[in-house]
Amino acid sequence: MLITARIDRPLGSAHPKHPDLIYRVNYGEVVGVPAPDGDWQDAYILGVDEPLTTFTGRRIAVIHRRDDVETKWVLAPEGMSFTETEIMAAVHFQEQYFDSYCVLEEAGEPAVLRADASNEADALRIRLDCLRAVDHLPKGYAFAPEFAEATRDFLRHADQTTLLAMDGDIPIACATLCYKRCIPTLGHPTGKRAHIMNVYVAEGYRRQGIGRQLMLALHEEAKSRGVTEITLDATAEGRMLYTALGYQDSDECMVFDMKP
Repeated sequence: MLITARIDRPLGSAHPKHPDLIYRVNYGEVVGVPAPDGDWQDAYILGVDEPLTTFTGRRIAVIHRRDDVETKWVLAPEGMSFTETEIMAAVHFQEQYFDSYCVLEEAGEPAVLRADASNEADALRIRLDCLRAVDHLPKGYAFAPEFAEATRDFLRHADQTTLLAMDGDIPIACATLCYKRCIPTLGHPTGKRAHIMNVYVAEGYRRQGIGRQLMLALHEEAKSRGVTEITLDATAEGRMLYTALGYQDSDECMVFDMKP
């Protein structure tokens, strides 16, 4: 799975607070993926010998710090790999000040999970990230406890299906299908319809088909429950995907006809 990082400390630049610390590799953040310290996830870029402004590649390792809450991802161009020793040597210029160790990982595709009690915290986290993005809120915006609790109640008790895409233990995408029962019509004899909400992919993971994967899985879920029509409210960014999946514009929203 490819990950995109925004480089704010390019190769050869100095640390903004410690000018004697010079970056020996490109260093940036994966926008849209919160880190344990509340900022976006930091990442070292290996395998590129020139200053960058952005980078897209694969995560090959995670650097953990025993004496600090932060973790650092290690990204590299697709098809390129490094040993643990090589990685730690490349980032020694900064990690020498911490009790750090490196964990290599295998490249893999995101896992798609149904939201339930076991991953409720992940579902809530990505839902609130979605709202921050849609409503253009600061990345550290804190929602009222009552709002978060109402969202938990919805995930626990509403007639809905919420899917999560996970990169390891990081929620990176979500989509929700809300079921509704209408009086049957000749065109929709079951009276079972649904509305899709919260189709969201974290910025560093976009344009890789993850949103499409979630949408197709929700279509199958809807079909298994006898739903004959799905509606959604499309953003400008999402309209191309929904049109490609067969959604049509109506007076109020986009509509997908599930009938055979």
